[in-house]
Amino acid sequence: MSLDESKLQEYAEQLHDAWASKTPVEPLSNDTAFDTADAYEIQSRVVDRILDDGDEIAGHKLGLVSAAKQEQLGIDEPIFGYFTEGGILDEPVVRTDELIAPRLEAEIGLVLDEDVPAPASVTDVLSATGAVVPVVEILESRFAGWEIPSAQDVIADNTSAGKVVVGETHSDVTDVDLRMESVVVSKNGEVVSSGTGADIMGNPARAVAWLGDRLEDVDDRLEAGELVMTGGITAADDMEPGDVYHVEFGSIGSIDVRAE
Repeated sequence: MSLDESKLQEYAEQLHDAWASKTPVEPLSNDTAFDTADAYEIQSRVVDRILDDGDEIAGHKLGLVSAAKQEQLGIDEPIFGYFTEGGILDEPVVRTDELIAPRLEAEIGLVLDEDVPAPASVTDVLSATGAVVPVVEILESRFAGWEIPSAQDVIADNTSAGKVVVGETHSDVTDVDLRMESVVVSKNGEVVSSGTGADIMGNPARAVAWLGDRLEDVDDRLEAGELVMTGGITAADDMEPGDVYHVEFGSIGSIDVRAE
């Protein structure tokens, strides 16, 4: 079902207001079913409003990169969104009272030194990558209780973008086996999740190549200077004040994060 102009604008305003006020809303699809194209249009309008507020795009982010997650939410491809400079934390401290319901997951980040035009291949992505960095994403849903009945809801909500912690270690891509790069997430001294880069479409670079092709559909592209978050390797973990996380990657570094 395709939404009319008034509904697109209404949903975009709802989500932007929820983002700005940190007050959750009910899933949009509870009101009206809508398709993936509409979801990306809503997302675009929400992001435009955030930029109008004075923020800047820092890069792209991938979501639903595993077949299991896609099947769960009824979509046959990954999804993508944006994160902004204002969402990158200067220090690894998550102030939970400034968020609705934060969740933490580990990701591999690729810093691009060159544009990646479509059609893109894994080789193109690797050639354009200047550095591999460890990333922790603090996911944030604008939907009450993390109720997300459809992939279209997630897309419209900018793929649950929240905050980002970027590790200090920058590794040369030629020194990293992205498929075999492992990560273990510990919370308060106990392991809560783990995974490898192969969990990201078999290779995180393949996910980024897919993104480069898909962005052409929305008149966008992967550009030099941006950070691409390749999607969650680990399951997202609910954060509470006092939680302390240690995120240890196999070769690209580690990140410590605490919730206050």
